[in-house]
Amino acid sequence: MQRRKSIKNMALLAGGLIALPTWAKAWSLETLPPMALPLPTLEGNTLALIIEAIIPESDTKGAKSLGVPAFINTMLADCYDKKVVENVEKSLTRVDNIAQSKFQQGFTALPLAQKQALLLEIEKGEDKDLKDFYSLIKNLTIQGYTTSEYVLTTFLKYEMVPGHYHGCVPVKS
Repeated sequence: MQRRKSIKNMALLAGGLIALPTWAKAWSLETLPPMALPLPTLEGNTLALIIEAIIPESDTKGAKSLGVPAFINTMLADCYDKKVVENVEKSLTRVDNIAQSKFQQGFTALPLAQKQALLLEIEKGEDKDLKDFYSLIKNLTIQGYTTSEYVLTTFLKYEMVPGHYHGCVPVKS
């Protein structure tokens, strides 16, 4: 057995454990490298408006104001393969082209009622790629909205640790 080598490794481990909290405290959003998101700004804006049309603002907060577009962009970057992301990019461009041909305006310029009508038409349409795109975005929007802190604490009465502990309860025999 090599005692000197073992003692040296234990000293290095102890030094690393002492330095770890200081190193971790130095992290902040500004010091971390920017995350590469799959969707450029124009498509991201169209995506945000589609999300807003799915769950719009009313007397409660809408999906866009709760940060669901950033959630979906992160999910696309981290959880889906390149083929799905490419379909989303193509479909966002196609949605804008369909709006241009049908309403003579881009999707971003349409009022909410026309956006919702166009999305409903896509959902009931025959184009498989567009239907897959809309289904994915709708499901991710619902997931992002219902798992937001606002919805969980306001409507679902979410508790971080379920159940209560009553420590002073008499034991019956």
